[in-house]
Amino acid sequence: MTKADAFAEAGKTAVLQNIHGTMEFLQKYPPFNQMERAQLAYLVENCQLRFYAAGESIIKPEDGPVEHFYIVKQGRVCGQRPHSARRGTETTFEITAGECFPLAALIGERATRTAHLAAEDTFCLLLAKEAFVRLFALSAPFRDFALRGVSSLLDQVNQQVQLRAVESLGAQYSLNTRLGGLALQKPVFCGPQMPVNQAVRTMHEQNVGSIVVVDENLHPIGIFTLRDLRRAIASGESDLEQPVERLMTERPFYLSPDATAFDAAMAMTERHIAHICVVERGRLQGVVSERDLFSLQRVDLVHLARTIRNAGRVSTLAALRAEIRQLVDNMLAHGASSTQITHIITLLNDHTVCRVIELALEELGDPGVPFTWLCFGSEGRREQTLCTDQDNGILFEADNAAEAPKSAAACCRSPNASTATWPSAAFRCARATSWPATRSCACRASSGSGASPRSSTSPPRRTCWARRSSSTCAPSGARPKAATG
Repeated sequence: MTKADAFAEAGKTAVLQNIHGTMEFLQKYPPFNQMERAQLAYLVENCQLRFYAAGESIIKPEDGPVEHFYIVKQGRVCGQRPHSARRGTETTFEITAGECFPLAALIGERATRTAHLAAEDTFCLLLAKEAFVRLFALSAPFRDFALRGVSSLLDQVNQQVQLRAVESLGAQYSLNTRLGGLALQKPVFCGPQMPVNQAVRTMHEQNVGSIVVVDENLHPIGIFTLRDLRRAIASGESDLEQPVERLMTERPFYLSPDATAFDAAMAMTERHIAHICVVERGRLQGVVSERDLFSLQRVDLVHLARTIRNAGRVSTLAALRAEIRQLVDNMLAHGASSTQITHIITLLNDHTVCRVIELALEELGDPGVPFTWLCFGSEGRREQTLCTDQDNGILFEADNAAEAPKSAAACCRSPNASTATWPSAAFRCARATSWPATRSCACRASSGSGASPRSSTSPPRRTCWARRSSSTCAPSGARPKAATG
């Protein structure tokens, strides 16, 4: 018996003596946790256990076509290739417990292109090529994993993250849950003539933060919340016997039962509201509160947006970026799609930009020129990510071409001056460029390698300015006009 055969026999014996323990280990990792028990047992029964000392070669290109499928049971394996720019080698990846290699070379019946070495004392499970081929044919999850490689692994890991979130945060909450499917309490409502003190007593008894004011057909005509009560008391209102309709917020925003929790969260964030009525065929069906949507999360989207809009310093805005990252992590764990995530990031970036501009105007004063702040690129498309550039513009009024430079200087003074503080808030703007025009002009500022300032001697075409205008800020006295195009 050769030394290699002796190692193989000893390794197989080691696995057979602990089949149950090996199966339990594999069931912690994809794709093995998706395989039928009989298929997993076949894998284990045909494996051998091998030990590799730190620095020892496991497989390398010179070994020829790969003959085994490797699963790291303990330790670390690193991949090394010749350095592309200098002599020697460089580590291109590391593989840890539960991960496997080298799928591409094994399926392609070729040698590996990377040398695999034990980064520390390491144990690997080895499955011979013949058994790998049979398992490939028997198990759909294993076959899918092998064919899709890394992308399949990421999908499986993402599923595990979401499952863990459901276990820890509650299975009933999902961003894609229909509002009609949420465990909504029976809505608390009243008529428009109910006295304020009685409405407040009803809210206290029902332990809710709002009461919906409805007409005779149960259609919402207003909503009275604790915020409305605080506002009334702060303004000196002392008559709590007056009808609730005098203090309610009229025409409350509502969604249908088919809308999702994500739709409700976005609406609350955009409109700075904490309650949304659920209405079907014109009749009140329920109320979704900020607490309903976010009581299970560590970061509250609506509260975070409100904190951004009320921040007193740019340094506070910078500190809130960490909470945005945490929020995105939570949303991903709850199954949010890439589109939903980028919409959330864009919305919070919109609030941040607006607040930065407002703080700059408070410090530098009103420029005296009506203007509108425009957003282009990823923000205009609602596709912003956590690490992104900014591409913005300013649309302002000028009576004639001669006045345009003066208006541009006055209008761009505040945004340009504010850019000195923007880097700390993760927003940087480059120098603005203006286009002379007879009635309206534009300045465009941009930052990051992905968006350079546009320069032109004539006004841009209308189609160049197409964007949504939800980011438009309206500081007092400046009277900015709505973005068009």
